[in-house]
Amino acid sequence: MSIFKIIVTGSFNAGKTEFIKQISEIEPITTDKPITEKELKEVKTLTTVAMDFGRLTIDEDLVLHLYATPGQERFNFIYPILVKNALALIILADATDKNSINEIDSYYKAFYGLKRLPTVIALTKTDLPTRLTDNEINSILHDIPSNIPILKINARKKEDVKKTVLFALEQLTEAS
Repeated sequence: MSIFKIIVTGSFNAGKTEFIKQISEIEPITTDKPITEKELKEVKTLTTVAMDFGRLTIDEDLVLHLYATPGQERFNFIYPILVKNALALIILADATDKNSINEIDSYYKAFYGLKRLPTVIALTKTDLPTRLTDNEINSILHDIPSNIPILKINARKKEDVKKTVLFALEQLTEAS
């Protein structure tokens, strides 16, 4: 049996923990702790401080381990540890938050600097009326390499999460 690692990263409140919960066949291992920053407490009460972990069996010979990073910069020390033996990167961003979309490039460069991984970008919360327009998003993402797929998903919908993971796996075949 082969075990492959996929990293799920992105900004604070982009939906990384929910993404793992939707697709994991086991009860996900999470490291959520109460938020200490006053301005972030207004958004949500818990945040990931180390990583989230989920597992997905594709078939008897292929198992995926999914690791979600914390969304706050102070936890970036975990990146070099997670990137070892990783085969793909999924970057999530909140489509209702301009800062979240602006941070995509930083996440891409941070991981690209550690290891060149096939990458997929998934914009979450695209179903909300407060989302940015396609033109606003395209303007922000103009520096992202054109070969990186950008998907619009709902991290609370299992089918959207599956589609994103499948795109990440397809990037593996295209990179080889």
